[in-house]
Amino acid sequence: MSELGTEEFVVDPDDYITSVKVYYDKLIVSKTEIITSLVFKTFKGITSQPFGMASTVFFLLEGGKITGFHGSSSDFLHSIGAYMSLSSAPMLRGKWIQVEQKSNGPGPRCSHTIAMVGDKMYSFGGELKPNFHIDKHLYVFDFKTHTWSLAPPNGDVPDLPCLGVCMVAIGTTLYVFGGRDGHRNYNGFYSYDTIKSEWKLITHVKKGPAPRSFHAMAADEKNVYVFGGVSTTVRLNTLHAYNIIDQKWIELPNPGESCKPRGGPGLAVVQGKIWVVYGFCGKEMDDVHCFDPVKSKWTKVETSGEKPWARSVFSIAVVGKYIIISGGEVEMDPEAHLGPGILIGGAFVLDTERLMWEKLEEGHSPRGWCASTSASIDGKKGLLMYGGKSPTNGHYDDIFFYGVDSA
Repeated sequence: MSELGTEEFVVDPDDYITSVKVYYDKLIVSKTEIITSLVFKTFKGITSQPFGMASTVFFLLEGGKITGFHGSSSDFLHSIGAYMSLSSAPMLRGKWIQVEQKSNGPGPRCSHTIAMVGDKMYSFGGELKPNFHIDKHLYVFDFKTHTWSLAPPNGDVPDLPCLGVCMVAIGTTLYVFGGRDGHRNYNGFYSYDTIKSEWKLITHVKKGPAPRSFHAMAADEKNVYVFGGVSTTVRLNTLHAYNIIDQKWIELPNPGESCKPRGGPGLAVVQGKIWVVYGFCGKEMDDVHCFDPVKSKWTKVETSGEKPWARSVFSIAVVGKYIIISGGEVEMDPEAHLGPGILIGGAFVLDTERLMWEKLEEGHSPRGWCASTSASIDGKKGLLMYGGKSPTNGHYDDIFFYGVDSA
């Protein structure tokens, strides 16, 4: 209700509500928390106008078809909950596990990067204090022994103690690009041969894509892809590819104005196509874009289902035709990178053929700025994530894996 009368959000007969963003605040006089605004989202991806006045804090009700609400009120709405009807035939069936670590590791951190080669996870970069890098070591976690070690620093060892860096693996070789320290962004491009334990500088800082941090990287059998990120002065929306056979960088067609320049996006290669998911462009984004290298064409993709709220700096992985995301920042902190922002847990899967989202089971506490990668562990493919930032601006050093049982 409002002074102007009743406000309505009409949902089509063939649509339904899948999630609600609930804003809350404290009354000045009594310090009692009240709900100040509600925003609804439907299966078809339609978002309502705010009902009430948005505050600076909120929580989300999501997880299936919302069939009703419950709560308590007086002159104000004090609490609200939702009745959910879960899907009888989920897209993916899987399970979260926390991976045991039998030795001391690199320690808590965020804004770092990981990649998998065989049974080993490699970790590089990161920060503990905002905007201050931790170290320049390449760490190795062995899933057979559940112990940590340092990768031997041979060859063109990068003098890059950095954060906001990205790394991917093709075969037994790691590729590292970008990142920044407290003063500048990098664009040196390095490889690390995990068989020879040797670093190699592939492209000098004066060549290749522009220096950046908090970009996204993905790879197929022959190419390393770099999208977006934050340069010294602006955010970017360019897509570059490095072919490991030709040993050359190329800039692919620009996605245009519909795909705004952004930091903290997700990037995934699915069945030969390159997907850009969400990110931050001055506000959190909830759009999805797809580039077809064969047709050299970008498409802004309209998705439906249990669509996650806009977010950035989340974890991402690919299993078959599915993109899995988890956690992330749903609202920037007033102090920008110095604060945690509003971080969230929860995981979602996007079917890239049906273009439909579905929520997965909860598996870890709210977090963002994690390192993540696609992984195959104990015969199961899924999402591997390590570390990250907590809602209290602390940092994690735990490892979680969402292993897919069936798809």
